[in-house]
Amino acid sequence: MKHLHPWSVFEDPSEFPGHGPLSDRIAAFGLDGLEMFTMAEPIPEKFRLPEVTAVHLPYAIDWRCAWEGRLYEGMPEDLTYFSFGRDRAEMVDTVHRMIDYAAVLNPAYGVIHAGNSDMRHVLERMRDSDDLMILGEFCELMNRAVADFPGGEPPYTVVFENLWWEGLRLRSPAEWRLLEDKLEFDNWGLLLDTGHLMNTLNCAYDEESAIGGAIDVVSRYPSDMVDRIKAMHLQLSTTAAFRENIEDDGRHEGESWNDFSARAYHRAHDIDEHRPFSSMSVHGIIDIVKPDYINHELMGGRSGDRYGDLRQQMSLFGGSRD
Repeated sequence: MKHLHPWSVFEDPSEFPGHGPLSDRIAAFGLDGLEMFTMAEPIPEKFRLPEVTAVHLPYAIDWRCAWEGRLYEGMPEDLTYFSFGRDRAEMVDTVHRMIDYAAVLNPAYGVIHAGNSDMRHVLERMRDSDDLMILGEFCELMNRAVADFPGGEPPYTVVFENLWWEGLRLRSPAEWRLLEDKLEFDNWGLLLDTGHLMNTLNCAYDEESAIGGAIDVVSRYPSDMVDRIKAMHLQLSTTAAFRENIEDDGRHEGESWNDFSARAYHRAHDIDEHRPFSSMSVHGIIDIVKPDYINHELMGGRSGDRYGDLRQQMSLFGGSRD
């Protein structure tokens, strides 16, 4: 099992703390590499580094609005990073390009979010959805995006990440079975984000209850489903009380698209905490899933201390080496 930390094409590698070569600075934290967030454009030369083990491909908050041909009033012209484009052809091209451009890094895997947040309901507390229908549409998008690669397979393993939004939540084996049935290529896997799973749990009031709830879910995964889970984003989110008290607050009359979307992204940030674990109980999740890679997806958004959070979580695995 290899330990990674998130990085992005918006951060210079020289900013990673420590002394000496990047590989030494990464190893001082007990890490084996980086999971690099990329864009739907060529990878700059300075990020083509051996320390980049995996990639996190761009995501779109509401790709279904374009897939279904129902764009929203006031949206910007460039929708590459909101819905992957303005129509199905643009969307397929965007997803194909973002997979293709990242291949230069020869990643062990590339993460794609397999969920969708309908902006018509994004600020509602209770959101009904047909997760399997959305996953079926997602499979169609992925099949078309991958079809033109040699042999009809992506150039590296594409892994699908769960969200608490509509689509892949990894709460039910039915989601995995649908992917097995609908995807027309085989070089794919799953990535379990622990915090995202916890954001679906009504018991996630504190760390121990969130861990217990997550263990209850993953312990019901069939062995074949577990075999598809190649990687994990390890982060803690205990927002059950916050989610219980959300009040519906849709787009206001006359509200600009920028102001509305900013409120939507702020809501997502409030729900998805990305805090470090402090309890050894989290190994109960890891021992069931047995991922090949753990990305300690900690950016210090709550504590203000990104590397302090990383050190705390790495202490559960023997600690950093600095």
